[in-house]
Amino acid sequence: MKIGIEAERANLPNPTGVERYAAELIRQLARIGGAHEYVLYFRTQPQDWFYQLPKNFRIRVIPFPKFWTQIRISWELLLHPVDALLILASALPIYHPKRSLFTAHDVAFEMFPEAFTPFMLKYQKWSTRFAVRHAARILSVSEATKRDLVKFYGIDPAKIDVTPLGFDSAKFHPQGYEEVQSVLDKYGLVYQKYVLFVGTIQPRKNLEKLAEAFHQLRTQNHVEEKLAIFGARGWLWEPIVEKIKALGADGSIKYFDYASKEDLPFLYAGARLLTLPALYEGFGLPPLEAMASGVPVVVSNISSLPEVAGDAGVLVDPNSADSIAAGLLRVLTDPQLRENMIAKGLARAKEFAWENTARKTLAAIESLK
Repeated sequence: MKIGIEAERANLPNPTGVERYAAELIRQLARIGGAHEYVLYFRTQPQDWFYQLPKNFRIRVIPFPKFWTQIRISWELLLHPVDALLILASALPIYHPKRSLFTAHDVAFEMFPEAFTPFMLKYQKWSTRFAVRHAARILSVSEATKRDLVKFYGIDPAKIDVTPLGFDSAKFHPQGYEEVQSVLDKYGLVYQKYVLFVGTIQPRKNLEKLAEAFHQLRTQNHVEEKLAIFGARGWLWEPIVEKIKALGADGSIKYFDYASKEDLPFLYAGARLLTLPALYEGFGLPPLEAMASGVPVVVSNISSLPEVAGDAGVLVDPNSADSIAAGLLRVLTDPQLRENMIAKGLARAKEFAWENTARKTLAAIESLK
């Protein structure tokens, strides 16, 4: 079977969760092997590692200024047909083969429309509805996202395959002071002396409530740890960063921009705990990668986060600063709880692997007739 894959998302130099998923999926499909031929579509010049893929992977660079997926890939498929097509986000080309699939990461635009520009909101709604209507199968990164798809689009659940994300065990694993402190020095952080947040700065990440909760911890419970926030600036980031800086004016809250993929494993491993009290997550890679790094996690009790953390995390009400503060305090001050969470987190993380993601994805493609 000749399988076309939209690979531009895997090509970004500063990847967030969706882009890391795309890159890892392609790597694992290459490792699995098999008789299939793959065609990877790029809008920009591919990174060097794509050229090291096996001979059954072919690269097609097809630049186009706007609506690349919908128009340019359609044109490519008309000229050079494939047997099946995989788009790694909620979009499909206008022209596509009968055996087409796409990956649904979340439906945040349906739940938080105010967090998107008017153009992006219209585009997301249109492209997702088109993809839902025309895809042969849909890949969902979590059971929570599958439920959301059924709720908002009335899809038959049998049309959706859940392909949970994974982590790279070569990068994300427990590390001690000697291994991580030189990286932490770059950010003015000290091993085991900070609470970590990783994620795009946008309203649904709930950072303002997190900052309130942490300020409460500092003033009422006098915890010594700092809150270290790493994230690229998304839509409506300005008031969020302003509040973070105001509540952390004493130096207790530090905001950094995007954490490089090279530094991220060390930032996880050096943290006292990771927190993600988000209002909504399609999956939530940071808690998984933190657990794999031997770090306890405090996450929201809604959306996909309980599904990822299982019984290894402390769950909090993201709408309550008191609940978030209480969850953080428990993990910061109870040594026995921390030990139990670390052990459970390491075991929980082993249930997620990129190879499994790739195998389930390939099985979904091969199931199409």
